[in-house]
Amino acid sequence: MSTKVRKTLTLDSDVVDAFSADDPDNLSGAINAVLQAERERRARRASLAALVADLTELHGEPDRDEVERFKALLG
Repeated sequence: MSTKVRKTLTLDSDVVDAFSADDPDNLSGAINAVLQAERERRARRASLAALVADLTELHGEPDRDEVERFKALLG
């Protein structure tokens, strides 16, 4: 488990209300979970960007028409 660090945050009251509704005594846990999810999302995005860069280096720039076609399929 990671070491906990005490920080002071300023949050919008509606955000606090929304996250405190489930467990008013564990707002820190809820905020920590949200920030962990964001950290993981950023790591996945960085990995995907690295993969795209590697593929571009190996195969050249993607065909723009194909990119648009796949975007449409993924909707």
